[in-house]
Amino acid sequence: MAASVRHPGVYWTHNDSGGEAVLFAVDASGELLGTVRVRGARNRDWEDLAIGPCDAGHCLYIGDVGDNREIREDPAVYRVPEPDPRAERTAPAERFPVRFPDGPRDVEALYLLPGERLFLASKGRNHPVELYRAPAPLSAPGEPLHLERIQTLTRLSPALPRHVTGGAATPSGDLVALRTYETLRFYRPDEDGRLEPLRGGLVNLRHLREPQGEAVGFLPGGRVVLTSETGPWGDQARITFLDCGGVRAEW
Repeated sequence: MAASVRHPGVYWTHNDSGGEAVLFAVDASGELLGTVRVRGARNRDWEDLAIGPCDAGHCLYIGDVGDNREIREDPAVYRVPEPDPRAERTAPAERFPVRFPDGPRDVEALYLLPGERLFLASKGRNHPVELYRAPAPLSAPGEPLHLERIQTLTRLSPALPRHVTGGAATPSGDLVALRTYETLRFYRPDEDGRLEPLRGGLVNLRHLREPQGEAVGFLPGGRVVLTSETGPWGDQARITFLDCGGVRAEW
């Protein structure tokens, strides 16, 4: 989930693995406003979405980085200028192959800090939750992004409900959020991107009873948007807005 910059009140989202390479524009009620095909992209296992400044104005960054079995040789990030929600397709997407330093990782969280600094957080399926940093700014499309592991966020692989399923950062870069199936935690990034947990910044999401919580995004005014999948038993997916005004962030 990523809030549009060009079109206030529009939210971009996407399907999980095996779906078409399309972005969905929805409003706050979940009403579908548009379906935009991403030219030159393939959805093998899209897992997260971020938006930020680029040479074209603002771009969407799509993380095709899911890897349940941790065997993929082709994870990638796509960059595409933010389209009009009524468009049939985007401009041609730029593809950046992703390379992890210690072999494949299952990743579902991606976010941007100012200066096109791209970060990925592993899910923690078979290893501790790890934070990776891509070279900034991004290299030429087609050239691999050799990620650097800059932080380990858990001592061991966490239990399933605490697997990391989404990430986001404020446009100013002063606040980062990582979510799991049952929690949302806020962090302050340092100048190198390493994360320091915000005091009092752990939110219990269990009472929301999301079918399968998968995404988080920041909105102005201390608000956060969460989305879920339909879940393994076909429960209806949902969008949830939280007022986190007590969490101070520059916009």
